[in-house]
Amino acid sequence: MEKGNSFFNHTEGRILIFGLGLLGLFLLLILLSALFSPRSLQTLLSITATNIIFGRMAGLSIGIADQMDPLFLILFNFFIEAIMVLLLYPLFVQSWNKLEIIRYQPLHDFFERSKESAQKYQPYIKKYGIPGLIIFVLSPIAMTGPVVGSFIGYIIGFSHFKTLFTILSATLVAIILWVYLIRHFEELLVTYSNFISIGFLTAAILMGVWYLVKKYILE
Repeated sequence: MEKGNSFFNHTEGRILIFGLGLLGLFLLLILLSALFSPRSLQTLLSITATNIIFGRMAGLSIGIADQMDPLFLILFNFFIEAIMVLLLYPLFVQSWNKLEIIRYQPLHDFFERSKESAQKYQPYIKKYGIPGLIIFVLSPIAMTGPVVGSFIGYIIGFSHFKTLFTILSATLVAIILWVYLIRHFEELLVTYSNFISIGFLTAAILMGVWYLVKKYILE
């Protein structure tokens, strides 16, 4: 308990608390959607799950296919990615310093993979500084993006504020650019919106089944 209290007295702890606050607002938004706009609820949940599992481009595609207001779509996706960064960044800092406050194996495995990716790209980003970190966040390559980008920012010695401000600013720019690009295919996405949703759902289920098989049968 003493260790937990000291954590929340530090900057990382306050970042986590802020992230939890945003998560609470997100859940409130979902609750209000369930009460007053059930159809919107399905879209919001689909965008959230798809963004987390497959990345921002997939999540934005669902929103555009559903003809969601572009400004709301941008802000909603930014909200999702900001929450992920603000929750995972302070936990990664603790993990990097061997001071994990949450012992959950899938999260530990994610941090280990992220460390490998962060250390792989670290020399290039350190060489170019903030521009390198921005390009990393904008990149659609696997294991890039805001979450791992925030980890790299910490590893190369950026302050918490410098890391988070750079990451979140670049994330907002990336989302705006992707919305602009994806909207060129809006007609096609609207036509096949049901197939797109089913495809992402099927892929997510298969990934979940494979994870369970690998964890409980193959091992």
